[in-house]
Amino acid sequence: MVKQDKAQQIDNVPELSARANASLSALNIQPGYLFYGDKAIEFRSNKGGYIIIPWEQIDYVSLEIILKVYYRGLIIKTKEDQTFEFVGGKPRQALEIMKKHLQPNQLRRRLGAWERHKMKK
Repeated sequence: MVKQDKAQQIDNVPELSARANASLSALNIQPGYLFYGDKAIEFRSNKGGYIIIPWEQIDYVSLEIILKVYYRGLIIKTKEDQTFEFVGGKPRQALEIMKKHLQPNQLRRRLGAWERHKMKK
């Protein structure tokens, strides 16, 4: 995983690009673009800086699906024990790309906030 300020792209061909927000912390939300490419998932912030996560460094991806219809975003857990949360980024379309690069056990469904709340009762 690479996180730097200067832009350099490792993907030859982005298969999909989409607007997304990276939740780097509760107070640090960066708007930008997610690129799903042939070698990695890349996030480029509108404010400068980027995150590159090669496919082989991904432990699993958890998609937040609300009411089995709305795909809100995704959470990526790396083999280096880092977690990245992205809201937006066309997760439904990205799922088809991720299926080509990841094993089925690396793709998980995260319950939406309403479903998690209902389970607590």
